[in-house]
Amino acid sequence: MNNEKLFFTSPRPHVLMITNHGIHQWNIIPGLPDTGGQNVFVNQFSEALAEQGFKITIVNRGGFPHPKTGEPRTGLIYKNENQRILYLEDGLPEFIRKEDMDERLPILNLALQKHLSEENIRVDAIISHYWDGAKLGILYNDTLADPVEHIWVPHSLGAVKKRNVNPKNWDALRIDERIANEKKILAKVDRVAATSAIIRQSLKEDYDYPFPALFLPPCVETNRYRPHTISDDHPIWSFLSQHAGIEPAEIRKSKIITEISRTDTTKRKDVVIKAFAQVNRRFPDTVLVMTIDPTNEGLTHELMDLIRSLGIETHTAVLGSVWDELPDIYAVTDIYCTASIMEGFGMTPQEAAAMKKPVVSSDLVPFVTEYLLGDAFEEVFYNDGAYSIKVGPGAIVVPADNIAGFAQGLEMLLDQDELRQRMGENAYHITVPYFTWENMVRVFLRDSAVDPESKGGI
Repeated sequence: MNNEKLFFTSPRPHVLMITNHGIHQWNIIPGLPDTGGQNVFVNQFSEALAEQGFKITIVNRGGFPHPKTGEPRTGLIYKNENQRILYLEDGLPEFIRKEDMDERLPILNLALQKHLSEENIRVDAIISHYWDGAKLGILYNDTLADPVEHIWVPHSLGAVKKRNVNPKNWDALRIDERIANEKKILAKVDRVAATSAIIRQSLKEDYDYPFPALFLPPCVETNRYRPHTISDDHPIWSFLSQHAGIEPAEIRKSKIITEISRTDTTKRKDVVIKAFAQVNRRFPDTVLVMTIDPTNEGLTHELMDLIRSLGIETHTAVLGSVWDELPDIYAVTDIYCTASIMEGFGMTPQEAAAMKKPVVSSDLVPFVTEYLLGDAFEEVFYNDGAYSIKVGPGAIVVPADNIAGFAQGLEMLLDQDELRQRMGENAYHITVPYFTWENMVRVFLRDSAVDPESKGGI
């Protein structure tokens, strides 16, 4: 019996998992427009739910060619008998950024209704992601004679983003419209699952949300991200060599600083590059490994020009999609660095921590500030006491956009081998086993159970 037949004949409860924007697929390509941590989260969360006895339909907007492969994003793609992706079409055969998705949602809802009605398959619960996914879930749920439990996972919130981005960008990002949508969503969904304490706090203070939020942070797949040794003849050295233009032996003897994220201004890759250029002058045996995707042409050119202007081309490995190589990249990394100013949680520093790597981060990455830094940190002053960074058990935290602070944090870890190794060990034990999907989904399912007299739930 094939996966499709097994899916339909399975008595498992059916979860409609809505992640509407971006380019969703089983093997996520980081760096594609509006595609990154949320997509990885959805796949890993779905896998964990399947292991707990559910079957899952992941819903994503399709109807346009894949930006890299050109393949049509239509119909259904089964991973196995318990998980599948459904691509909805709205008649517009082109990518739409998440900020402009609102007007597409009624048409996408009609497509979703039509498909599930023709399949005649029961939906037992809806779990939606981001505001556009939540709104699509609400529109669909309103068409059901017996609406099902709907849990919303915001990943981030407009009010948080509004505080963290330049006011001149608010209109282009349609932030006030987003906040208005989020307030309406909160009145319609049954439960909210926050991915971080910052989201919980914003729900209470910015949105007057009166109910306790569930906690569903990103977690690590420990079968993928685990400490392991890389031999001298491992192909990862040649892979990095090809992208840096220096010999594998040169990279092997270097200290490696890594930054992995989509190519977006909120990731502040320029801050990492400038800080590394300062560090490299004092520690010439260092290499920066960074993903810069050519999809965002303008920003890509700016970053590449910056690398050349600072004279660090032969000390920088610029990578594109690295999904397959990522665990091995983390394994050879000495320090993970993120200067991001907009993170719902912080999945890449979490992955690095699960592989015993210390982190240097901005103060706007919740996983780092809430867990790797925590309350037991030391404030270290530099530049004659004018500035300070925070040194915690598993991370060093720097004020956002403070280039000198990032350089100071990186130099501290490069200069002190014992500190670097101790922080890596601490980062690992903070992350594993607490932030594993098996552990977190078990708690989530327990806490999301609804009262037997209500309309139902998972």
